[in-house]
Amino acid sequence: MENKQHPIELEADIQLIEETEELKKAVASIVSFPDNKTPDLSYFTGIFVSSGENLNKAYFMPSELVKAHNTIANKPLDIEHSESEIVGHIYDAAFIDRAGNKVEVADLKNKTAAELEKMELDVMIAGILYKSRFPELAKEVKESKWKLSMETYFTDYDVKIGNVIMTQQEAEALGIASDESLGKIAKILRRGKEIAKGAVTRVLRNLLFSGCGLVKNPANPRSVILEVAAKRSQKNDDAEIVIELEPVNGDKAMTKEKEKAAGPDFTSPVGVSGGPDAYDVRTQTSVGICVSYKRRVIDATFEGPDAPVLHEDWCALYEQGCTSPSRGADHSECLRVKARQIAKSYATSKLKELYARDKRGDLVTQLRSLLDS
Repeated sequence: MENKQHPIELEADIQLIEETEELKKAVASIVSFPDNKTPDLSYFTGIFVSSGENLNKAYFMPSELVKAHNTIANKPLDIEHSESEIVGHIYDAAFIDRAGNKVEVADLKNKTAAELEKMELDVMIAGILYKSRFPELAKEVKESKWKLSMETYFTDYDVKIGNVIMTQQEAEALGIASDESLGKIAKILRRGKEIAKGAVTRVLRNLLFSGCGLVKNPANPRSVILEVAAKRSQKNDDAEIVIELEPVNGDKAMTKEKEKAAGPDFTSPVGVSGGPDAYDVRTQTSVGICVSYKRRVIDATFEGPDAPVLHEDWCALYEQGCTSPSRGADHSECLRVKARQIAKSYATSKLKELYARDKRGDLVTQLRSLLDS
């Protein structure tokens, strides 16, 4: 995929902040207020973006939001995403949990990616509207006639079905990377057994937030993802997509043809979201995606979308490249399986040596012979 950025916009409600001490104290615990407030400005706050899946079938990983947190503040507020109609700006942003409590960025950075993916986070922004320059707009905002619409860029995306995440290339090889597939229900089978099922969504990678728009009609032709799910074409939405990772019997030929068409770099969809419902080989080792598998390991000492990739197709358990073609914990090439085989072989050989050295049976026989004589 070319390394280019794609803009999208997503809508949210606005909460206008009036100059009251009560509201000031409530919001100040999350986002900061400027000390030099002036009457020609309107101050507002709202939920900028939330982790998880939204109605537009975009999926925001908490780890991606944390990496991009420093790209939110000091960005413009515009009208209907028009870069020439700037009416204000964002000046602060903060993470909150679903109960509305502030979560410190430093605490989030100290968590592993697996820990972050189990969290539910919202990003709240605080912004300023230039009220004296746009008095009618400020009045309409106060009357809830406008909504916030997040603007962001991304350089890559994965495709998510249930708990399984696959690369864009893998999704394209399976025919589910197009806009028409978004929102459709799909299930993934391995050897005839279902391991994942859910709506086809996009996991946006390498986010760079570019601003915020005031919009009345969220639909926008520049959007990569349609902003209102109800406006998406509903044709064939009832048709379920079935994906065979490791088909049984005669279905293997069909999968081989797909692999051949996809080229030499094709691999089966193998990533896991890391969420609380992901398959865990500690409790299920016969079928599922290994939780130790990491499609991409990012250098955590760097911030932002340009953080270098340290490893790809990585086994976090043994700290080396994953050897299982299917990324399953039950595959014969899995390091975990090999380790069990080696351990079993070693234990068996040691037990045989122990039995060979064990003379207690011979001694008991000799003792009985002496007692009987």
